[in-house]
Amino acid sequence: MTQKNEYVLVNPTTQAIVAPFDGAPRLPTVAGIRLGIIDDSKRNADVLLQELAEVLRTRYEIADVQWHRKPSASRAADPAAIKELAASCDAVVIAIGD
Repeated sequence: MTQKNEYVLVNPTTQAIVAPFDGAPRLPTVAGIRLGIIDDSKRNADVLLQELAEVLRTRYEIADVQWHRKPSASRAADPAAIKELAASCDAVVIAIGD
């Protein structure tokens, strides 16, 4: 006697869920701004960010640069440092290295 097996096919695909993100409003100019920089501690991130800061100083005469270095790329930045940068800077840049 032969037994029939019944199978149900399931579609494993899904639609991408994209979180809404508006981003920060653009600054009218970067001339004279106070810039915050977050270094994620990956190799060469500091080199890239130092070069960026120097270009912005030279080209746009930014007023100040404040640095925060994360202890490692896999750890979040210190919330107190983020709060301080947000309060004292007009814009903040973060970059990764490698």
